Formats: sequence, structure tokens, C-alpha cells
Amino acid sequence: MRFAILVLMASVFAAPARAEHYDVYLLAGQSNMDGRGHTTELTGELASYVAPQPTIRFAYSDSTLRNRHFTSNEWTALAPGYSVPPASTLPHVEGLPTGFFGPELSFGRTLSQSLPGHHIAIIKFAEGGTSLKTDWRVGGKGALYDQMLQFVAASLQQLKANGDTYELRGFVWHQGENDAKESQQAYADLLTHLIQQLRADLAPYRAPGSTAPLPVVIGEVFDNHERDAVRAAQKQVAGQLPGCAFASADGLETQDQGTHFNAASQIKLGERMAAAILTLGA
Repeated sequence: MRFAILVLMASVFAAPARAEHYDVYLLAGQSNMDGRGHTTELTGELASYVAPQPTIRFAYSDSTLRNRHFTSNEWTALAPGYSVPPASTLPHVEGLPTGFFGPELSFGRTLSQSLPGHHIAIIKFAEGGTSLKTDWRVGGKGALYDQMLQFVAASLQQLKANGDTYELRGFVWHQGENDAKESQQAYADLLTHLIQQLRADLAPYRAPGSTAPLPVVIGEVFDNHERDAVRAAQKQVAGQLPGCAFASADGLETQDQGTHFNAASQIKLGERMAAAILTLGA
């Protein structure tokens, strides 16, 4: 009897994790997508965001632009700490979070609460201090766009290798501070091209037979009175392209001279991004 119990226990603990089907969302952009909210400010009504959210899977990477590279290296539970400021000299330490976070915390929670029964997975690829005209340019050799696609492919391959299935459900973009000198139409053209090319490149990761455009949310940059053209272009593209929605920055606050959202506003921004993508049926 004792032997039979031991055999049964061994078989239970040796059993592989159950495969799941994941709704996958891609988050990308520069510093406010990477996130400059301080984890130490997750207190009071925000304290619940400190603990990992084990039901939401998360994969993070920045780029190799600044000769240092930080990545979650594999899927992990959604938690604060996956953000690297440009001036950081952090070495690559597998799985070690930093002291910052972005909109992903509340974005993931809002989706999970709004879509009961769905398994949520988030891929975030971001790099602070980067422009759409140069660093993110589609087709540019070694540009962030190509690195992002490579990270998406590698992350989804990990899900597949685990026996999981997935469907790419949406894309959220927050960027523009470094393109403030561009005209409204110039930035609108760049952003439109990015979205159109991304929809084509990510089509293989959509549900089979899907014909609707990949849902896209464009997050608004903070109004410091020097980004009027970019802000207007973001609203223009969100209003003109089918399957796009806009996440406003109205009422949000920054922790510096009008660029980086503070902790509370990062949380609000993530909630607005999730609400916007839900309006698209994503």
C-alpha cells in the first residue's frame, strides 16, 4: 500500500503543467511604455500591484541599442520591476527585476478581470529615449522594429514548446517624445507605416482565418506644450486607421519636468490602454 501511494505521488509531481490557450498582447514604445514608475510608490490603494500576478504571464526585453541588455529571458508572472532607464548600468541578470514598472501591471489586471476565463499573456519590448523616425524605423538595419519582431517570435515559440496555444489579440504603442520636432503629418505617416507593416508581419500569429485588422491602441504622450504635433498625429492616426483606439493622457501627472508618468499615473494609463483595446473587441 505504501509503495502504491509513493508511486501515485511521484506520478502527480512528475506530471507536466497543463497546457493553456493564451490571449497575447504586445506592448511597445519608449520610456513611458518601458515605465518609470517607482515600485516604492506602490503603496496605499496601489499596494496590491507589488505582488506578482501569477495568472498573467509576462515576457520583457529592452534592446541592444545601448550595449546593455535586460530581459526576463523567459515567461514569468506579471510583476513590477521590468523596466530599465537608458542611463542604467545594470548588468544582465536573468530574472532579476529592477525598481521600476510600466503600464503593464494595470493593463494585465484590467484585461484579466474584464475577460473571465481567458488566460492573458503580455509581451513588452521597449527602449527609452528612442524615436520612430530613426530607432524604430521599419526596414532599418538593426533597428528596434526588427529586434521587437525577433523577441515576439522567440517568446511565442516558448509558449508553443510548452504545449500552449495562443492568439495575438492586440498591440499597444506609447512613444513620441523623441519625435516632438516632427510635423503632425510626418509623425502620422511614420506611425501609420509602422502599424500597417506590423499588422502584416504579425499576421501569422493571429487566429486562423482572422480577417479583421489587428487591434491597435495608441497611447498619448504627456502635454508639456512642446509635443502638440505628435499628440495631434496620435489622435489623427487612431481616428483614421480601422481597428485603432486612443488612450488619453488627460489628467495624468509626471514625476519630472513633464515627461515621465509617476506611479499612480502609470497605473491609470495601463487601465485606459486596456479599456481602449477592449472597445476593439480584443
